[in-house]
Amino acid sequence: MPMCPVLLRYLVLAVFLSPRVDIALADDPKARVQHTSPTVTLPSPTTADDSLREMTVRPGFTVELVAAEPLTMDPVSFAWGPDGKLWVVEMADYPSGMDGDGEFGGRVRYLEDSDDDGRYDRSTVFLDGLGFPSGVMPWRDGVLVSCAPDIFYAEDSDGDGRSDIRHVLFSGFEEGNQQHRMNGFTWGLDNWVHGANGDSGGVIRSHPREAMVSIAGRDFRVDPDSGRVEPQTGPSQFGRQRDDWGNWFGTHNSNPLFHFVLQDHYLRRNPHVATPNPQVNVSVIPGASPVYPTSRTTERFNEPDRANRFTSACGATIYRDELFGPQFTGNSFVCEPVHNLVHREVIRATGVTFTSQRADDEQRSEFLSSRDSWFRSTMCRTGPDGALWVADMYRHVIEHPEWIPTDWQDQLDVRAGDDRGRIYRVFPSHERPRRIRRLDQLGTRELVAALSSPNGWERDMAHQMLLWQDDDSALEPLRQLALRAERPLARLHALCVIRRIARFDR
Repeated sequence: MPMCPVLLRYLVLAVFLSPRVDIALADDPKARVQHTSPTVTLPSPTTADDSLREMTVRPGFTVELVAAEPLTMDPVSFAWGPDGKLWVVEMADYPSGMDGDGEFGGRVRYLEDSDDDGRYDRSTVFLDGLGFPSGVMPWRDGVLVSCAPDIFYAEDSDGDGRSDIRHVLFSGFEEGNQQHRMNGFTWGLDNWVHGANGDSGGVIRSHPREAMVSIAGRDFRVDPDSGRVEPQTGPSQFGRQRDDWGNWFGTHNSNPLFHFVLQDHYLRRNPHVATPNPQVNVSVIPGASPVYPTSRTTERFNEPDRANRFTSACGATIYRDELFGPQFTGNSFVCEPVHNLVHREVIRATGVTFTSQRADDEQRSEFLSSRDSWFRSTMCRTGPDGALWVADMYRHVIEHPEWIPTDWQDQLDVRAGDDRGRIYRVFPSHERPRRIRRLDQLGTRELVAALSSPNGWERDMAHQMLLWQDDDSALEPLRQLALRAERPLARLHALCVIRRIARFDR
C-alpha cells in the first residue's frame, strides 16, 4: 500500500476477545476459520507523552517526540526542504474516506521549529482535500506530491502558506486499495526522482511530453523538469530507497527488504535476452521472518503461523549518516506497523548483491517497539540531523476494510485515531543530533562543499539544488571536489552533478 502498508488477507486488532463464531474470510468466501466474536472491549488511545513512555528502544539510544497532534495527524510520509521545513503527507481519509463513503480528506502540510529546540511548534496546511496522498518531495519553489492517479507539482506563489499553483505532471497510476497505490519519492544518483509502483501498474502519461509509458510489474523514475518517465526494476510496495552508492531496495508486506540488482533501463536494451530475476532477497531469513513485539500479540483470521512474523513491512530506509557510529552506517531499518515496531538488520555486500541479518545483540528483540498497540510506524528516514526519524500514523485499525469481515466492520470504528499522529526521532543517548542546516542560505561554492557532508540527506539536497541552479560556474569547484575530496561519496556526487550540468545525460 502506498503509505499504510499491511499484509493482505488479515486483520490485526488490539482487542480482548470473547465467544467463538464461524467467520468467512473477507478475501476467500470458501475459507472458514474458528474465530472470536467482535463483541469486545477495545483498548483506548493514549496521549503522545504516554505513548512515548510505552516505547522500548535499543540500549544506548533515546527516543524523542518531535511532533504530535494537532500539529500533525495521520502522517504516512515526510521529507525535509532546504529551508528546514518538514513536509508531511497525511492520509486522513484512510481507509474509506472522511465520511466512510470515499470523501477525500488527505493533506500535505509543513512543520516549522521556530525556536530551534528540535521540536516542531508551528504547522501549516499547504494542501487539503486530496484523495489518499502517499508521498511528498520538495522541488524547486514547491513540492512534488504522489496522489494516484497523478503526480503533481504544487507551489505557494503569494506567500500565504497555501498552494495556489498546481500542475499535473504525470497521470495514469492505478487507484484501488490504498495499500497498493504508487508512492514516492527518493532522489537518485542518476539525477532522476524515483517512486514505488505499489503493485498498481498503469500506463503513465507524461503531460509535458504527451508520452505514454507502461510500468506494469515495475517501479518508475521521473524527471519533473523535462517530463521524462521510465520504468525501473520493481515493484516495491511502499517505499523505494537506496544506499549511499546508488543500490536500490524495496519492501513488500512479508518481505522486509530486497535488492534490485539489475536496473530496467539496462535490461530493456535487448528484449530478446533472458535475464535472471533482477530482484534478490537480502535477509538471511527472507520473507515472513520472526519479529519480537512488546505489544500484545492478537489472534488472526487466517494463517495463524504468521503471528509475530513480518506481515506489513514498509517505509524502509538505509541509514546514511555517522551519528550512530560505523556499526550502524548502511544498516536497514524497516517499519512493521501491525506489530508496532521498527526492525533493524546489518547489511553486508556479497558479490554484486547483499545479505543482511539481525545484530548479535538483537536476536530476540527489535531496535524500536511499543507496548501501545495504536503505534503504527509507516516510514523511517535518516534525518538531516543524523537521527532516525519515524512516522506514526497512530490508528487502532491499520488493516483495510476490504480484508475485514463485514460483521466485524459493523462493530468497529475503522477510522479510530484519525485525529492523532506522531513523529519521533531516535539517536544515541550520549550524543545530541546536529542542528538541521539551512541549505537555502548557501551559495554555489558552499553547496558544492556540502557534497562532502557525512549526512545522506544533505548531500542529496545540495546535489539537487546545484542542478536547479544550472550554473556553469559550479563546474570548476565540482571538478576540484571530484579530484581531491577526501570523502569518496563527495567525489561520487560531484561526478553525478557534473554529468547533468555539462549535459552529458540529456
